[in-house]
Amino acid sequence: MDAMNYTAKELLDKAEELRRSCSFGEAINLYCAAADAPDATEEIKIKSLASVELIQEINGFVNVDLMNP
Repeated sequence: MDAMNYTAKELLDKAEELRRSCSFGEAINLYCAAADAPDATEEIKIKSLASVELIQEINGFVNVDLMNP
């Protein structure tokens, strides 16, 4: 998906669709593109960056109790 041909809202919607399908890498790229888009509102920027942080937390989660029985 070429981010330059889409609005910030369209990029955000596509990123959320990818996140729901567990395509986290692609979702992060589109969230960042949505936040950097020229027409991005403050709400879109905040939501996009918060979503990137959430994905990073999900990918970095480790349950130490399961690792050390």
